[in-house]
Amino acid sequence: MLDNATYNLMETAAHISKGLHRYETFKNDAHGCKDCAGIWDEMKRTDEQQLERVVNHLKEHFARGADAKAKAA
Repeated sequence: MLDNATYNLMETAAHISKGLHRYETFKNDAHGCKDCAGIWDEMKRTDEQQLERVVNHLKEHFARGADAKAKAA
């Protein structure tokens, strides 16, 4: 069973990841508005950075869990 912190990180990573595709759709819907395209590009970069941060920290949680199981065995 996952602890709440690990589960929350996994849920957040999934949510961010699922949403990343929408920015290209939004850019296309902007019909050439450079300001809109800039906003969507910036938001995509920000979400990609957040996803990377969450996933990296999630890996730490999994590593700690594996270490704890190895010590208990």
